[in-house]
Amino acid sequence: MTHVFVAEFTSAEAMNQAAGSAARLGHPADDALTPFPVPEVLEQLSHRRKRPVGWVMVLGGAAAAGIIWFVQWYSAAVDYPIISGSRPFNSWQIFFLVAYEACILFGGIAGFTAFARDCSLPSLYHPLFSITAIERATQNHFFLVFHAAENHRDRVSDLIATLNPISVNEVAL
Repeated sequence: MTHVFVAEFTSAEAMNQAAGSAARLGHPADDALTPFPVPEVLEQLSHRRKRPVGWVMVLGGAAAAGIIWFVQWYSAAVDYPIISGSRPFNSWQIFFLVAYEACILFGGIAGFTAFARDCSLPSLYHPLFSITAIERATQNHFFLVFHAAENHRDRVSDLIATLNPISVNEVAL
């Protein structure tokens, strides 16, 4: 089981100092929830792995273009060969347009699907929604979010207590 700790701070400076302290102590915060951008805190958060949405789009588009190209070639050259306008059966000039459109369409669909999967969509509920203080993240308070496994729960809880937050909320995922 994973535990999520949400530490609340009254100012961006206090949150930034707490994020720096947590990073120096070896357990950087996973996310920061703020009412306005605080670029200084980004350097002190744990780094997330880069999502492969671009590569998924390229592979999905290339696969779709290849399949469409093959379907057109098979239908024009093998299955039902008709000489039309004295063009060859393998007429790549004509096949290119449909393959290009299929590449764009299926690349976009693959990209959206990868994005939705990486964002855990559709998820209509998250346990953080049960913390009523989170609503103030869009108004005037600042939050640091820490994730901890069951065996590191006490260590992370003690670390957060040293950061002097206003309040600490814990949610089990």
